[in-house]
Parts: sequence; C-alpha cells; structure tokens
Amino acid sequence: MRQYLLLSLAVALAGCGGGGSSPTVAPVNVPPPTPAAAITATGGGALVLHPSLDTRYAIALETPIRIIETAGGSANWGFARMSLFLNGREVERAEQGSDVIRAAGFERVNANSNQVVRVVFRFNSDDFDRVDITLGFADLKDSRQFNVAVPFGSFTDVNVSLTPLSLRRSTTPL
Repeated sequence: MRQYLLLSLAVALAGCGGGGSSPTVAPVNVPPPTPAAAITATGGGALVLHPSLDTRYAIALETPIRIIETAGGSANWGFARMSLFLNGREVERAEQGSDVIRAAGFERVNANSNQVVRVVFRFNSDDFDRVDITLGFADLKDSRQFNVAVPFGSFTDVNVSLTPLSLRRSTTPL
C-alpha cells in the first residue's frame, strides 16, 4: 500500500514540472469603473434678503450656492433645506424638493462640474441664532444617498433688498 501511495505521489509531482505554458489571453477593452460622485458646496456670493411676494411668508432669502463635483461621478439633486435654530432647537425649516429643482433645470450635477445655483428659501422667523443649509443628492453610480452641508460663513455678505422676490425672473431660481 505504501508503495502505491509513493508511486501516485511521484506521478503527480512529475506532472507538475516541465515546460508547459498556459494559453495567452488577449486583453479585453474594459472601460474603467464609473467613479462615485464627490460633491462639495459653498456660498457663491452674497445672501440677499427680500420681502416675500408669497403672502404666507415674510422673508425670501436669495441664496447663491456653488456646487462642485470633483471625482468624475454624477448625482441627482434631491432637495435643498434651510433650518433656522434658536438655542439649539430648530424653530423653522424651509425646503425645496426635487420637483422644484427639476423644474428649474438643475436636477443633475454632472461629473467635474462647477456651477452657482440660486436657491430661494422663504420663512417667517426673525429670532434665530444659527442657520444650516443642507443639500441632498443620490449618486448615479449606486443610488447612494448623501447630504452636503453649505457652510453659512462661506457666503460673502448679507444684503437687503426692498424689492419683493418672485420666482418668475429671467434666471430661474429654485
């Protein structure tokens, strides 16, 4: 029995040696994988406070936001939200949804893009100590949902206009 095992092992090892070669496989032109979107946002100029033409709200805030995609991916823009806080508690929230964003023509953030979009938030509160602006996106590569904060200190200034703000202007705001 022992001789049989040794003979089998010797035959197996002999089969491993030698000058055999594996077949050559031609390379296939496979496109590189689509990268995930990497989006940042900052203030894109001065904030402008207006009286609101919508009588349900006292104030319309014109908010220029610079949106930059740097990784070569694309994403759909789902919402823009402004939250007003007083002593750590949210006192009012204004939001533009995907329907408004799509109607304004800004649904898609394309790869390697850099654009300023004017978002209008309407609100009533005049007593707050913090403003948070958040943008929500869905990555086209894998539908990953992610949010991007817009640092409030990144806006260059705050101006006041006495002209009531309407959504019907030559450049469509959100």
